[in-house]
Amino acid sequence: MKRILSLALTTILATSLLAGCGAKKSDDHLARIKEAGKITIATEGVWAPFTYHDPDTDELVGFDVEVAAAIAEKLGVTPEFKEVAFDGGLTGVSTGTFDMMANGVDVTDERSKTYDFTEAYAYDHAVVVTLASNTDIASFEDLKGHTTANSAGSTYEAMGIEYGAAVSNVDTIGETMTLVLNGTVDATINANTSAQDYFNTTGTTELKVAAVDPEVTKYAVPLAKGSDNDSLREAINQAIADLRAEGKLAEISKKYFGADITAE
Repeated sequence: MKRILSLALTTILATSLLAGCGAKKSDDHLARIKEAGKITIATEGVWAPFTYHDPDTDELVGFDVEVAAAIAEKLGVTPEFKEVAFDGGLTGVSTGTFDMMANGVDVTDERSKTYDFTEAYAYDHAVVVTLASNTDIASFEDLKGHTTANSAGSTYEAMGIEYGAAVSNVDTIGETMTLVLNGTVDATINANTSAQDYFNTTGTTELKVAAVDPEVTKYAVPLAKGSDNDSLREAINQAIADLRAEGKLAEISKKYFGADITAE
């Protein structure tokens, strides 16, 4: 009888240990992603050339879209893009609604309080765009007392407020530039790459870059803070390093920008 009881207790203990191991695995974000076979990625889908819809096919495309898809491939899972407003994407990452965000999210001290960032995968500069005829704004400091338009929750919105501008929130870069063109706002702060893409795509000569921020903008993947994301961050860092070494990041960059913005 004692032998039977001993065997029963051993079986129960072994089962408990296996269950414990399973629970530990499910607490790891990367393990959950691999188990699901997919990674959910927040993106706006309205900010060319980073994330937007091809005008001919309506397919979601862009630099960030392709980089995120390449990272997912390195992780061995399928990318599942969820289109959402910029601030909603960041909130969704912090609450666990999305696994990551790919939308030209630049690393800032303020964001680093809420998110753990991967290594940077691209570099840029913030610029001020005004009408070509504008002579009042020639620096970021000149924005004080003027009006700008930017996405809610973006670094560019924060910069506008920091420099004393009254900021109107918009959803797309097209809307942003239209507001500048028709004089509804005096300027917009945006990524130099996006501004140049807009100039080239539309052929407009009515807008100009009035000022360039000398500080380098670093684009990285934001993840929710927590030790359960350590392995995911390490895996994405390795994917970025591999894609850079293979020349894939540069290839995607040149496709959308005509230049390599993935090397600092």
